[in-house]
Amino acid sequence: MNFSQMRAFHAVAQTGSFSLAAQRLGVTQPAVTVQVKALEESLGTLLFVRGGARAELTADGQRLLGPVQRIVRTLEEIQHEMAATRELRRGLLRIGLSTPATVLSLVARYAALYPGIELALQVGNTDQLTADLAASRVDVIFASQITCDAQYFNLALGRQEIVLVAPGDHPLAARGSVTPRELAGLPLVLREEGSVTRAVFLAALRKAGVEPRSVASLGSREMVKEAAAAGLGLGVVFSGEVGEDRRLATVRLDCPPGLGADLGADVYLTCRTDLAGLGAVGALVRLAVEQLEGA
Repeated sequence: MNFSQMRAFHAVAQTGSFSLAAQRLGVTQPAVTVQVKALEESLGTLLFVRGGARAELTADGQRLLGPVQRIVRTLEEIQHEMAATRELRRGLLRIGLSTPATVLSLVARYAALYPGIELALQVGNTDQLTADLAASRVDVIFASQITCDAQYFNLALGRQEIVLVAPGDHPLAARGSVTPRELAGLPLVLREEGSVTRAVFLAALRKAGVEPRSVASLGSREMVKEAAAAGLGLGVVFSGEVGEDRRLATVRLDCPPGLGADLGADVYLTCRTDLAGLGAVGALVRLAVEQLEGA
């Protein structure tokens, strides 16, 4: 017994005719006859009285009709829902963000184009989001680290640099820049373990032979900026995360050319390769590509 057989039975029962059922289903009459006969054989009973002007249900056919109607209705509802999802009229897209400030304009444009798609956004560091993607807790992530695995699709969206943020009255605020060696002994507010911001910054200091004086490790860039504004220490963030906070001044980190320190990181859109061209995820990938090509 399968859905094609039940759908053929249901159509004949509704129309009272094998030929009309075939027209409704868009198939040939012999195809409907074969499906109904196969259903009868699997159930071991006749479902229609044949030979009259109409195909009348037998007693067993009458008993079967109710359950089959419910099954057909349920499957049609499923097909309708999946069509709405496929056509991006309805659905859910779960997005993980490690660098929200740099990609929210893309997300906002997506929301405007596909108002029927509900967006579930969560913020975390790159390690957390990569784990969430692997466990299918999110559908796509924006993070500062490529996922080197064939099962993942990565699209580089742009590059951002490490900067420091300090209160406007801090001595470094007027200078606008500082070298890694000048940071020795200065209180620093860093991101937590697993953050690419933290990893890139500490790698640059190690190359300069500087031991950082970390006074706090915080779980978000917003907390880092708040701590810096309060005077706890110099905050370490990416350039695209500074925003328009008037309490803070941006201090560029100048590394001597011979140091070989890389203060930048690319921002990537990452999703499963098999989803990169499908549904809500595929629409976001296409929009990101269009944005890059138009830049």
